[in-house]
Amino acid sequence: MMNWLSRLFRRGPELICMRLADMTVVHPKQIIAKCSSCGEDIAVYPSGQQVMRDHPDVRLVCQVCRPRPTGRPAPGAMAERLQSVRKK
Repeated sequence: MMNWLSRLFRRGPELICMRLADMTVVHPKQIIAKCSSCGEDIAVYPSGQQVMRDHPDVRLVCQVCRPRPTGRPAPGAMAERLQSVRKK
């Protein structure tokens, strides 16, 4: 019974992305998507895009709706910081 209840309230995979309005740097290959909770524009870096391809059921959530991430960065996310450029 408890397993059934825990599955009922489980959120599933989430990818936490930064709101476009809050960004000071951007990645040349990022895409723009909408937060599944609040509908704000968010930026999805290439590592996040790979997560979306690998896990089609992933929910995109902004850093405001999920302020305390509990997971780990997407594979390759730390290296992408060096590829970012100032936002115009």
